[in-house]
Amino acid sequence: MQEKKSAGERIRDKKISLDADKVKEFFDARCQKELPYLYNYTNYQDNNPELALERDRMEKLRIAPMLKVEREDLILDIGCGVGRWGDEFAAHLAGRGRYVGVDYSEGILQLAKEHAEGRENCEFYCASFQELCRALPQKYRQRVFDLILVNGVLMYVNDDDLRACLNNVKQLLSDGGLLYIKESVSYGKRLTLDQIYSEELTHDYSAIYRSIAEYETLWGEYFPAGEGWEIVEHGEVWENALGNRRETTAYFWLVRRR
Repeated sequence: MQEKKSAGERIRDKKISLDADKVKEFFDARCQKELPYLYNYTNYQDNNPELALERDRMEKLRIAPMLKVEREDLILDIGCGVGRWGDEFAAHLAGRGRYVGVDYSEGILQLAKEHAEGRENCEFYCASFQELCRALPQKYRQRVFDLILVNGVLMYVNDDDLRACLNNVKQLLSDGGLLYIKESVSYGKRLTLDQIYSEELTHDYSAIYRSIAEYETLWGEYFPAGEGWEIVEHGEVWENALGNRRETTAYFWLVRRR
């Protein structure tokens, strides 16, 4: 088990557990705010709201062509937030094609549902990453998703819970399917924010910024090439001009199950 530190700390190169209730409290409080744009609720940038829109635009411009979504694909968005990837895919899906968004914040998920009202090919479910397989309808539980997105979620998941989360992905992704993982990572050694008050977000904030090397060690364990997995692309999501953090950056991996 990991050591639990007192609140209000910046912890480097040490594994500690976040208070999961406090993390959820942050998101539940956030959806009560009045923010300029829908994407600000989960992409933040409260002091520069347009930056969240530009980051979203650039991420989709770069990443969407790699995902090669087809009309009848089943897409699972874990930690869907307000459903911004649903905005990208919903108009292209037809037939059996579905965008399935999952988030554990009831308030954030309600924003997503309201935004997607009228889209018959969008579904939403409330569940944590750890409890995902049990929360989804039976028809979605066994290797049916052609694409799974895990976007900015693992930074809020403690090391002790990662096994359940990654095993859920392995259970749900189809043969030949793609897994898109995007996370905020530390430029150097692991950095953990444990209930640090953010002037920008006006709330205590917690997150684990693992290093790129840490994540790649995890991928080697859970998605080994010898078992038919392949990392087909990886790198920073956007150029430095869109980054405004000195210690962290957004990094992605695109993993295929052969």
